[in-house]
Amino acid sequence: MTKEQWLAIKNCDKSCDGEFYYGLTSTKKVCRPSCPKPSYDPKRIVVFGTLREALDAGYQPCSRCRPDVPDWSGAKNELSRSAAKLIREHSTEKFSLPALAETLHVDPSYLARTFKSVVGCTLLTFHNTVRCEAAQELLAHSGLSVSYIASAVGYASASHFAQTFRKIVGCTPSEYRDRYFASLEE
Repeated sequence: MTKEQWLAIKNCDKSCDGEFYYGLTSTKKVCRPSCPKPSYDPKRIVVFGTLREALDAGYQPCSRCRPDVPDWSGAKNELSRSAAKLIREHSTEKFSLPALAETLHVDPSYLARTFKSVVGCTLLTFHNTVRCEAAQELLAHSGLSVSYIASAVGYASASHFAQTFRKIVGCTPSEYRDRYFASLEE
């Protein structure tokens, strides 16, 4: 192992991913240089030029950094992507952080922190944004009432929907519909 390789492993340097892989002799796991793991004794690390070399030597892919998945974006990104997918699929249902965390097999606080750090907003804000996007489509492409649309996208009351819509979109649902149709006439 060169000094540069050790520094890449020690600093979890993503720019070195694919250049080499390293195995831990104690666990027989093979990792990318960017693997978010605890520090290891350099004496227990073996460097491989390719993943195939490590696998042939009897090492198994790490479940944190997934060196066997070429487009792996990291555990936190994958968790956030999974949470976002579930929220989109169940956007009309009442939001429950504990239920979402249980479905994803993670701690609710960890899920909330991770999602906010990766996506840039809270899970609830994301949930409301998804609902408002669906409402925008209905407002623009249907003659349905605001009350009906509120219910259709999952809100219990039209007033709560209108308040949330204004916060997310910047105008009330009625104003949005009026602006949309006004832009078509221009």
